[in-house]
Amino acid sequence: MEESTGSFTPLLIVIALAFFVPLLLTRFERLRLPIVVGEILAGIAIGRSGFGWVTHEDQLLTLLAEFGFVFLMFLAGMEIDFASLNIELPGSSAEGKAHAGIGKAGGRRSRKWGPLSTSAYSFLLTLALSTIVGVVLLRMGLVSNPWMMALIMSTTSLGVVMPVLKEQELIRGRFGQTILIAALIADFATMILITVVVATVSHGLTLDILLISVLFVVFFLFYRLGIISLNRVESLRRTLEDLSHTTARIKIRGAFTIMLLFVVLAEVLGAEIILGAFMAGAMLSLLSTREDLEAMHQLEAVGFGFFIPIFFIMVGVDFNLGVLLGSTDALLLLPFLVLAAFVVKVGPALLFRFQFTWRETFSAGFLLSSRLSLIIAASAIGLNLGIISESVNTMIILVAIVTVSVAPLIFSRIVPRTEEETVHPVVVFGAERLGLQVAEQLRGHNEHVVIVDADANLTARARRRVSKGIEVLQADVDEEGGRLAEHLDLADTVVVTISDTDRNRHVCHVARTRYGISHIVTLVRETNRLLEFEALNVTVFNPSLDQAALLSLLARNPDIYDLLTRTDDNKEVSEVWVHNHGYDDMALRELPLPGDVLILSIRRDGEFIVPRGNTQLTYGDHLTLVGTFDHLHDARALFA
Repeated sequence: MEESTGSFTPLLIVIALAFFVPLLLTRFERLRLPIVVGEILAGIAIGRSGFGWVTHEDQLLTLLAEFGFVFLMFLAGMEIDFASLNIELPGSSAEGKAHAGIGKAGGRRSRKWGPLSTSAYSFLLTLALSTIVGVVLLRMGLVSNPWMMALIMSTTSLGVVMPVLKEQELIRGRFGQTILIAALIADFATMILITVVVATVSHGLTLDILLISVLFVVFFLFYRLGIISLNRVESLRRTLEDLSHTTARIKIRGAFTIMLLFVVLAEVLGAEIILGAFMAGAMLSLLSTREDLEAMHQLEAVGFGFFIPIFFIMVGVDFNLGVLLGSTDALLLLPFLVLAAFVVKVGPALLFRFQFTWRETFSAGFLLSSRLSLIIAASAIGLNLGIISESVNTMIILVAIVTVSVAPLIFSRIVPRTEEETVHPVVVFGAERLGLQVAEQLRGHNEHVVIVDADANLTARARRRVSKGIEVLQADVDEEGGRLAEHLDLADTVVVTISDTDRNRHVCHVARTRYGISHIVTLVRETNRLLEFEALNVTVFNPSLDQAALLSLLARNPDIYDLLTRTDDNKEVSEVWVHNHGYDDMALRELPLPGDVLILSIRRDGEFIVPRGNTQLTYGDHLTLVGTFDHLHDARALFA
């Protein structure tokens, strides 16, 4: 057997680079190069433009790289949080009646310029500007299809946008959510449109293009089947849980089966396999629950630990620097493409100005200019089909490297900074008796509490009854701007005590989608409506189901229940996330915990860890602490 097909030496070289590149990049932290950029550069060094140790003709590496490409699109689909894109139909049932009387200018502007509409209009403008770039390249004879080039330029790297927003602690709030949704729309829309363009180029404008819709039909059928099976067949859920912790790893096998099923179906229908892989990932995102977090992390570990680095290194191996250097026109065109890559994103992002400041607007435009995996994948598809030339493909890879390296740095420099000592209020919706009681309890635990209700009589009565330090607002959740919007932009927690279930759900939806608040607690009395709220990833309290659990806790652990509920002493149980890199990999015995603070438990990647002296913290750990009010406040600041 020939060496190119039977030797494991090229694979060893690639895997060794995948191991050493992240280690080397940590030695040059000031460069802040993403790991994938380092992998592409390493591939260039060992490929056709470098030493030539690895070639694109190696069949094993070609297969693994293509699978890594598919797996990357699969994980991109898994990253979609459909709860944050949940669109409620206006005027439906009781909700329509609840909104019939809004009629304020702020409410109208909210519906016109919400995160979803702003992101959609921004993408359409990006597509229009990118089409102009495609036409220019067509006139120059560098591409044969301007539409494919337009889609290539319209992409955004969701895998870069999300971590940057998290690092800057902007993932919550209208600003971060609008950027995130804009990246999601750019990824999903370009994925579908690329499939349509490729089908048109390959088979012509025929009815066969309609076969692509079969993918979506199968998607929704599988989704409904999955929902019915997991919710109604309790034995199936228990079996999956049992087998997921054995050598069978049944959830991982099921994920691979679903991914390959959609990929093969896309091949049969003449669609692009990236769309099939992306939809398979989206399917798992829709069906997954908190119990599936461990399996999802395992899939990410498999992908980013083995297959995906091979794909990016092989992109560098195929990189043809000679074609670029041998063409004067290509070298002159490169600055034009880099400039166009920023213009087609920053220009449409000016629509953000209807909701945000100029600094936020421009910073959003630059962050959305980040491109990486999808632009490289789309360019490779165009090269294989002969739509774009090899020199243009080479330039697009360079554009991806430049934008993914520069755009996040520009964003970090110009984005408005949040104050470290910012107070994060707890917003309680509902000024009836339960809402006031919840607010008093939270205030007793030294929380900054804001009560919100649209009813003027209820808010007036609440102002007379609540303790000093609790702010009461008469406002509607749909209003844009004002004090309520300011509080929700800063809030970490929302509690909804509204008795009307439809109105209750709408408040949860707005808090979740427009403001990106992850911790929402709500009272739902109608047991048959619980699934609607769980689909929004909110914490639901249902009296008929939860009273027994609370009584059982009181019977078995009266002291713990007393600790959780009493406010007449200075003891408290609190939760905090480790967002201080200084304590990453530090043993608990070495922590400078203030006063009498103790760590009760650690939650990491969906698993609970019993803390011991030699247990090491990891960035992102979720800690449960106990101690006095003042010392817990110091501990929260310590880990922030």
